[in-house]
Amino acid sequence: MEINKKSMKLIGAIVLLLLFLLLEGIHCPFQAVFGIPCPGCNMTTSLYYLLHGNIEASLFYHGLLIPTMIFAILVLWRHLKKDVKGRNCLVWIWVGCMFVYYLYRMIFIFPDVPMVFDETSVLAHILSMMAR
Repeated sequence: MEINKKSMKLIGAIVLLLLFLLLEGIHCPFQAVFGIPCPGCNMTTSLYYLLHGNIEASLFYHGLLIPTMIFAILVLWRHLKKDVKGRNCLVWIWVGCMFVYYLYRMIFIFPDVPMVFDETSVLAHILSMMAR
C-alpha cells in the first residue's frame, strides 16, 4: 500500500495535534474528555520503566507493552513481505488482546492506580455542573 500526499498530510496533522496536546499537559485526549483511561493509557509510563530496566513497574503500568512491541515488529515484517492477510490477522489479534485487557483493568483495577478517573475532564465538569 502506497501512502499518498493526502494521507501524509493527515498523518502530519494528527502528529501536530498530539504534540500540541502533550505540550498543553493533556497526555491522553480520551481521558481528558471522558475522565476514564483509554486502552493505551499508561503505556508511555510502562515504556519509561522498561527502558530504565524496571520490568516489574513496566508491567504494573501496562502489561501489554512488551506484547505490543512484538506485535508491531511482526506486523511490520508481514507488511514488508506483502502478506496483507497475515498482517491483518495479527492486527485483529492485537486489537482483541487490548480490548480484553482493557475490560479486565476497568473491571478489577479502575479507579485505583494506575487506572484513575480524571476529575478535571470535560465530562467530570459537565456532571458537576448538572449536579448543582
